[in-house]
Amino acid sequence: MGMIPGGWWLLFAAVIIAVVAIGVLLYVQLQREATAEPDSLETLKQQYASGEIDETELETRADRLLQHES
Repeated sequence: MGMIPGGWWLLFAAVIIAVVAIGVLLYVQLQREATAEPDSLETLKQQYASGEIDETELETRADRLLQHES
């Protein structure tokens, strides 16, 4: 009643466009997160696991990082 003939198609098209746009934005955001560089604490953990740094160095650097983040 309140819409002109064919107005439903226009509304349907707008909804489809909105859904596709939201899907694209979510996909782009997920790709950015997947390719983001690991955070500093994660890098320290990897260095410790590979033997590049010892436990004392890990704790010292981790403490410094956590102090700077606070």
